[in-house]
Parts: sequence; C-alpha cells; structure tokens
Amino acid sequence: MLTLLVIFIVLDLAGTGLTYVGLRGLLSRRVTIYSGRWLLALIALCFLPQLINGLKLLGSATSLAIINIILYLGIILVFWLVTKGHILFGVSEETATEALKAALDKLGVKHEQLLGSVKLEDGGIFQVSIQDWVGTMQLKPKNPAAYLRSAQLVAALAEHFSASTAPVRFMPYWIYAFCGGLLLASLLFLAALVVKHPGHRTPQQPKPNATACAQQQPAPPL
Repeated sequence: MLTLLVIFIVLDLAGTGLTYVGLRGLLSRRVTIYSGRWLLALIALCFLPQLINGLKLLGSATSLAIINIILYLGIILVFWLVTKGHILFGVSEETATEALKAALDKLGVKHEQLLGSVKLEDGGIFQVSIQDWVGTMQLKPKNPAAYLRSAQLVAALAEHFSASTAPVRFMPYWIYAFCGGLLLASLLFLAALVVKHPGHRTPQQPKPNATACAQQQPAPPL
C-alpha cells in the first residue's frame, strides 16, 4: 500500500512539474531559466520507490536492501554533480552565445570565451554546455569566484531574454510537455485500475468444521 501511494505521488509531482515547464515556455514563447536543483529533486523523487523497497527489505533480505539503498544514493550523487548550475530552455547556440556575452558586458565583467567555458577577469570560470539541436544550455560555475558571480549572471541573462526578439527553440518545451502529459495520463490510468480492482476483499467467514459442530451438539437423552 505504501509503495502504491509513493507511485501516485511520484507520477503526480513529476508529471505536474514537467508539464508546467513545457506549457510555461510554449505559452510565454520565451527562453526560461531554471536552477539545476529542481531537476535533481525530480530525479530523486522518481527513484524514491527504489529506496522505499530497499528499506522494506531490511528485515528479510538485508543484502538486497543495502544494494538498493546504495544504488539510490549513487544515482543521486551522480546527478548532483551533473545538474549543478542553471539550465536555459529554448536557446540555440547563436542566441545563447550572444546572450552570455551581452550579460557579461552589461555587468562590466571582462571575460574570455574558451572552448566549452568562459573565464572571467576575477578568475571565475563557468562551464558552458550548449545542445543546439535540443535547444538547451547549461551554465555551471567551476570555482568559488564563479559561484559568487552566478546569481548576477543569471539575473542578467533573464533580463536579456525578457527583452530579446530572437527566435526561440520550442523543442525542449514540447518534450517536457509530452513527458509530463504522459506521466499524468499514466496516473489517471493507474487510479482507474485501483478503483476498478481495489485489491482488497472482505474476509470470508471460515466454514464450520463438521467435527467441531458434532461436538457442540447436545447428546440425545438416554
């Protein structure tokens, strides 16, 4: 019962989150920026049933339970390293590069654009990963100086895109909206199955034992 409840919660929250990202971009028709933390939270939520199953097996199958828990923690650690920084949706390589340069110029920060990164005059280094065909860019600070500049740079990028008339790549929004809708449809389908087949039945009364009934009957008078 607990596992089923967790599955309902996962499908609901994950589907709602993905659908929100997709519809927000499609309706606003603008580039949107999100912190990588929300993606990490979504991944942790999606793998939560594995953690719960591992905890449930602690008493009966300890080795299998430990493996499930370690795998869950390993997945979270890997995605914590991968999803650092901020993710921009709806950009092309050209618009992302232009926006990054314009934002740094507006902040008055001298910088040098290298292959896959941007080095600032104060020593801050940002890793820049652009997926042109998907329409996303990840901006990841690589050292403490970059972390100090991160909030200012993201705010400058958001201000730039709010006034930009550059074309928007809608591919990531369609992908997120489709995946979110698919999860919500799965949630409705699963809920319908549970309603139709509740999975619990009224316990049947045990049939009386013939021997016991014979013993309980009063003996005939002599």
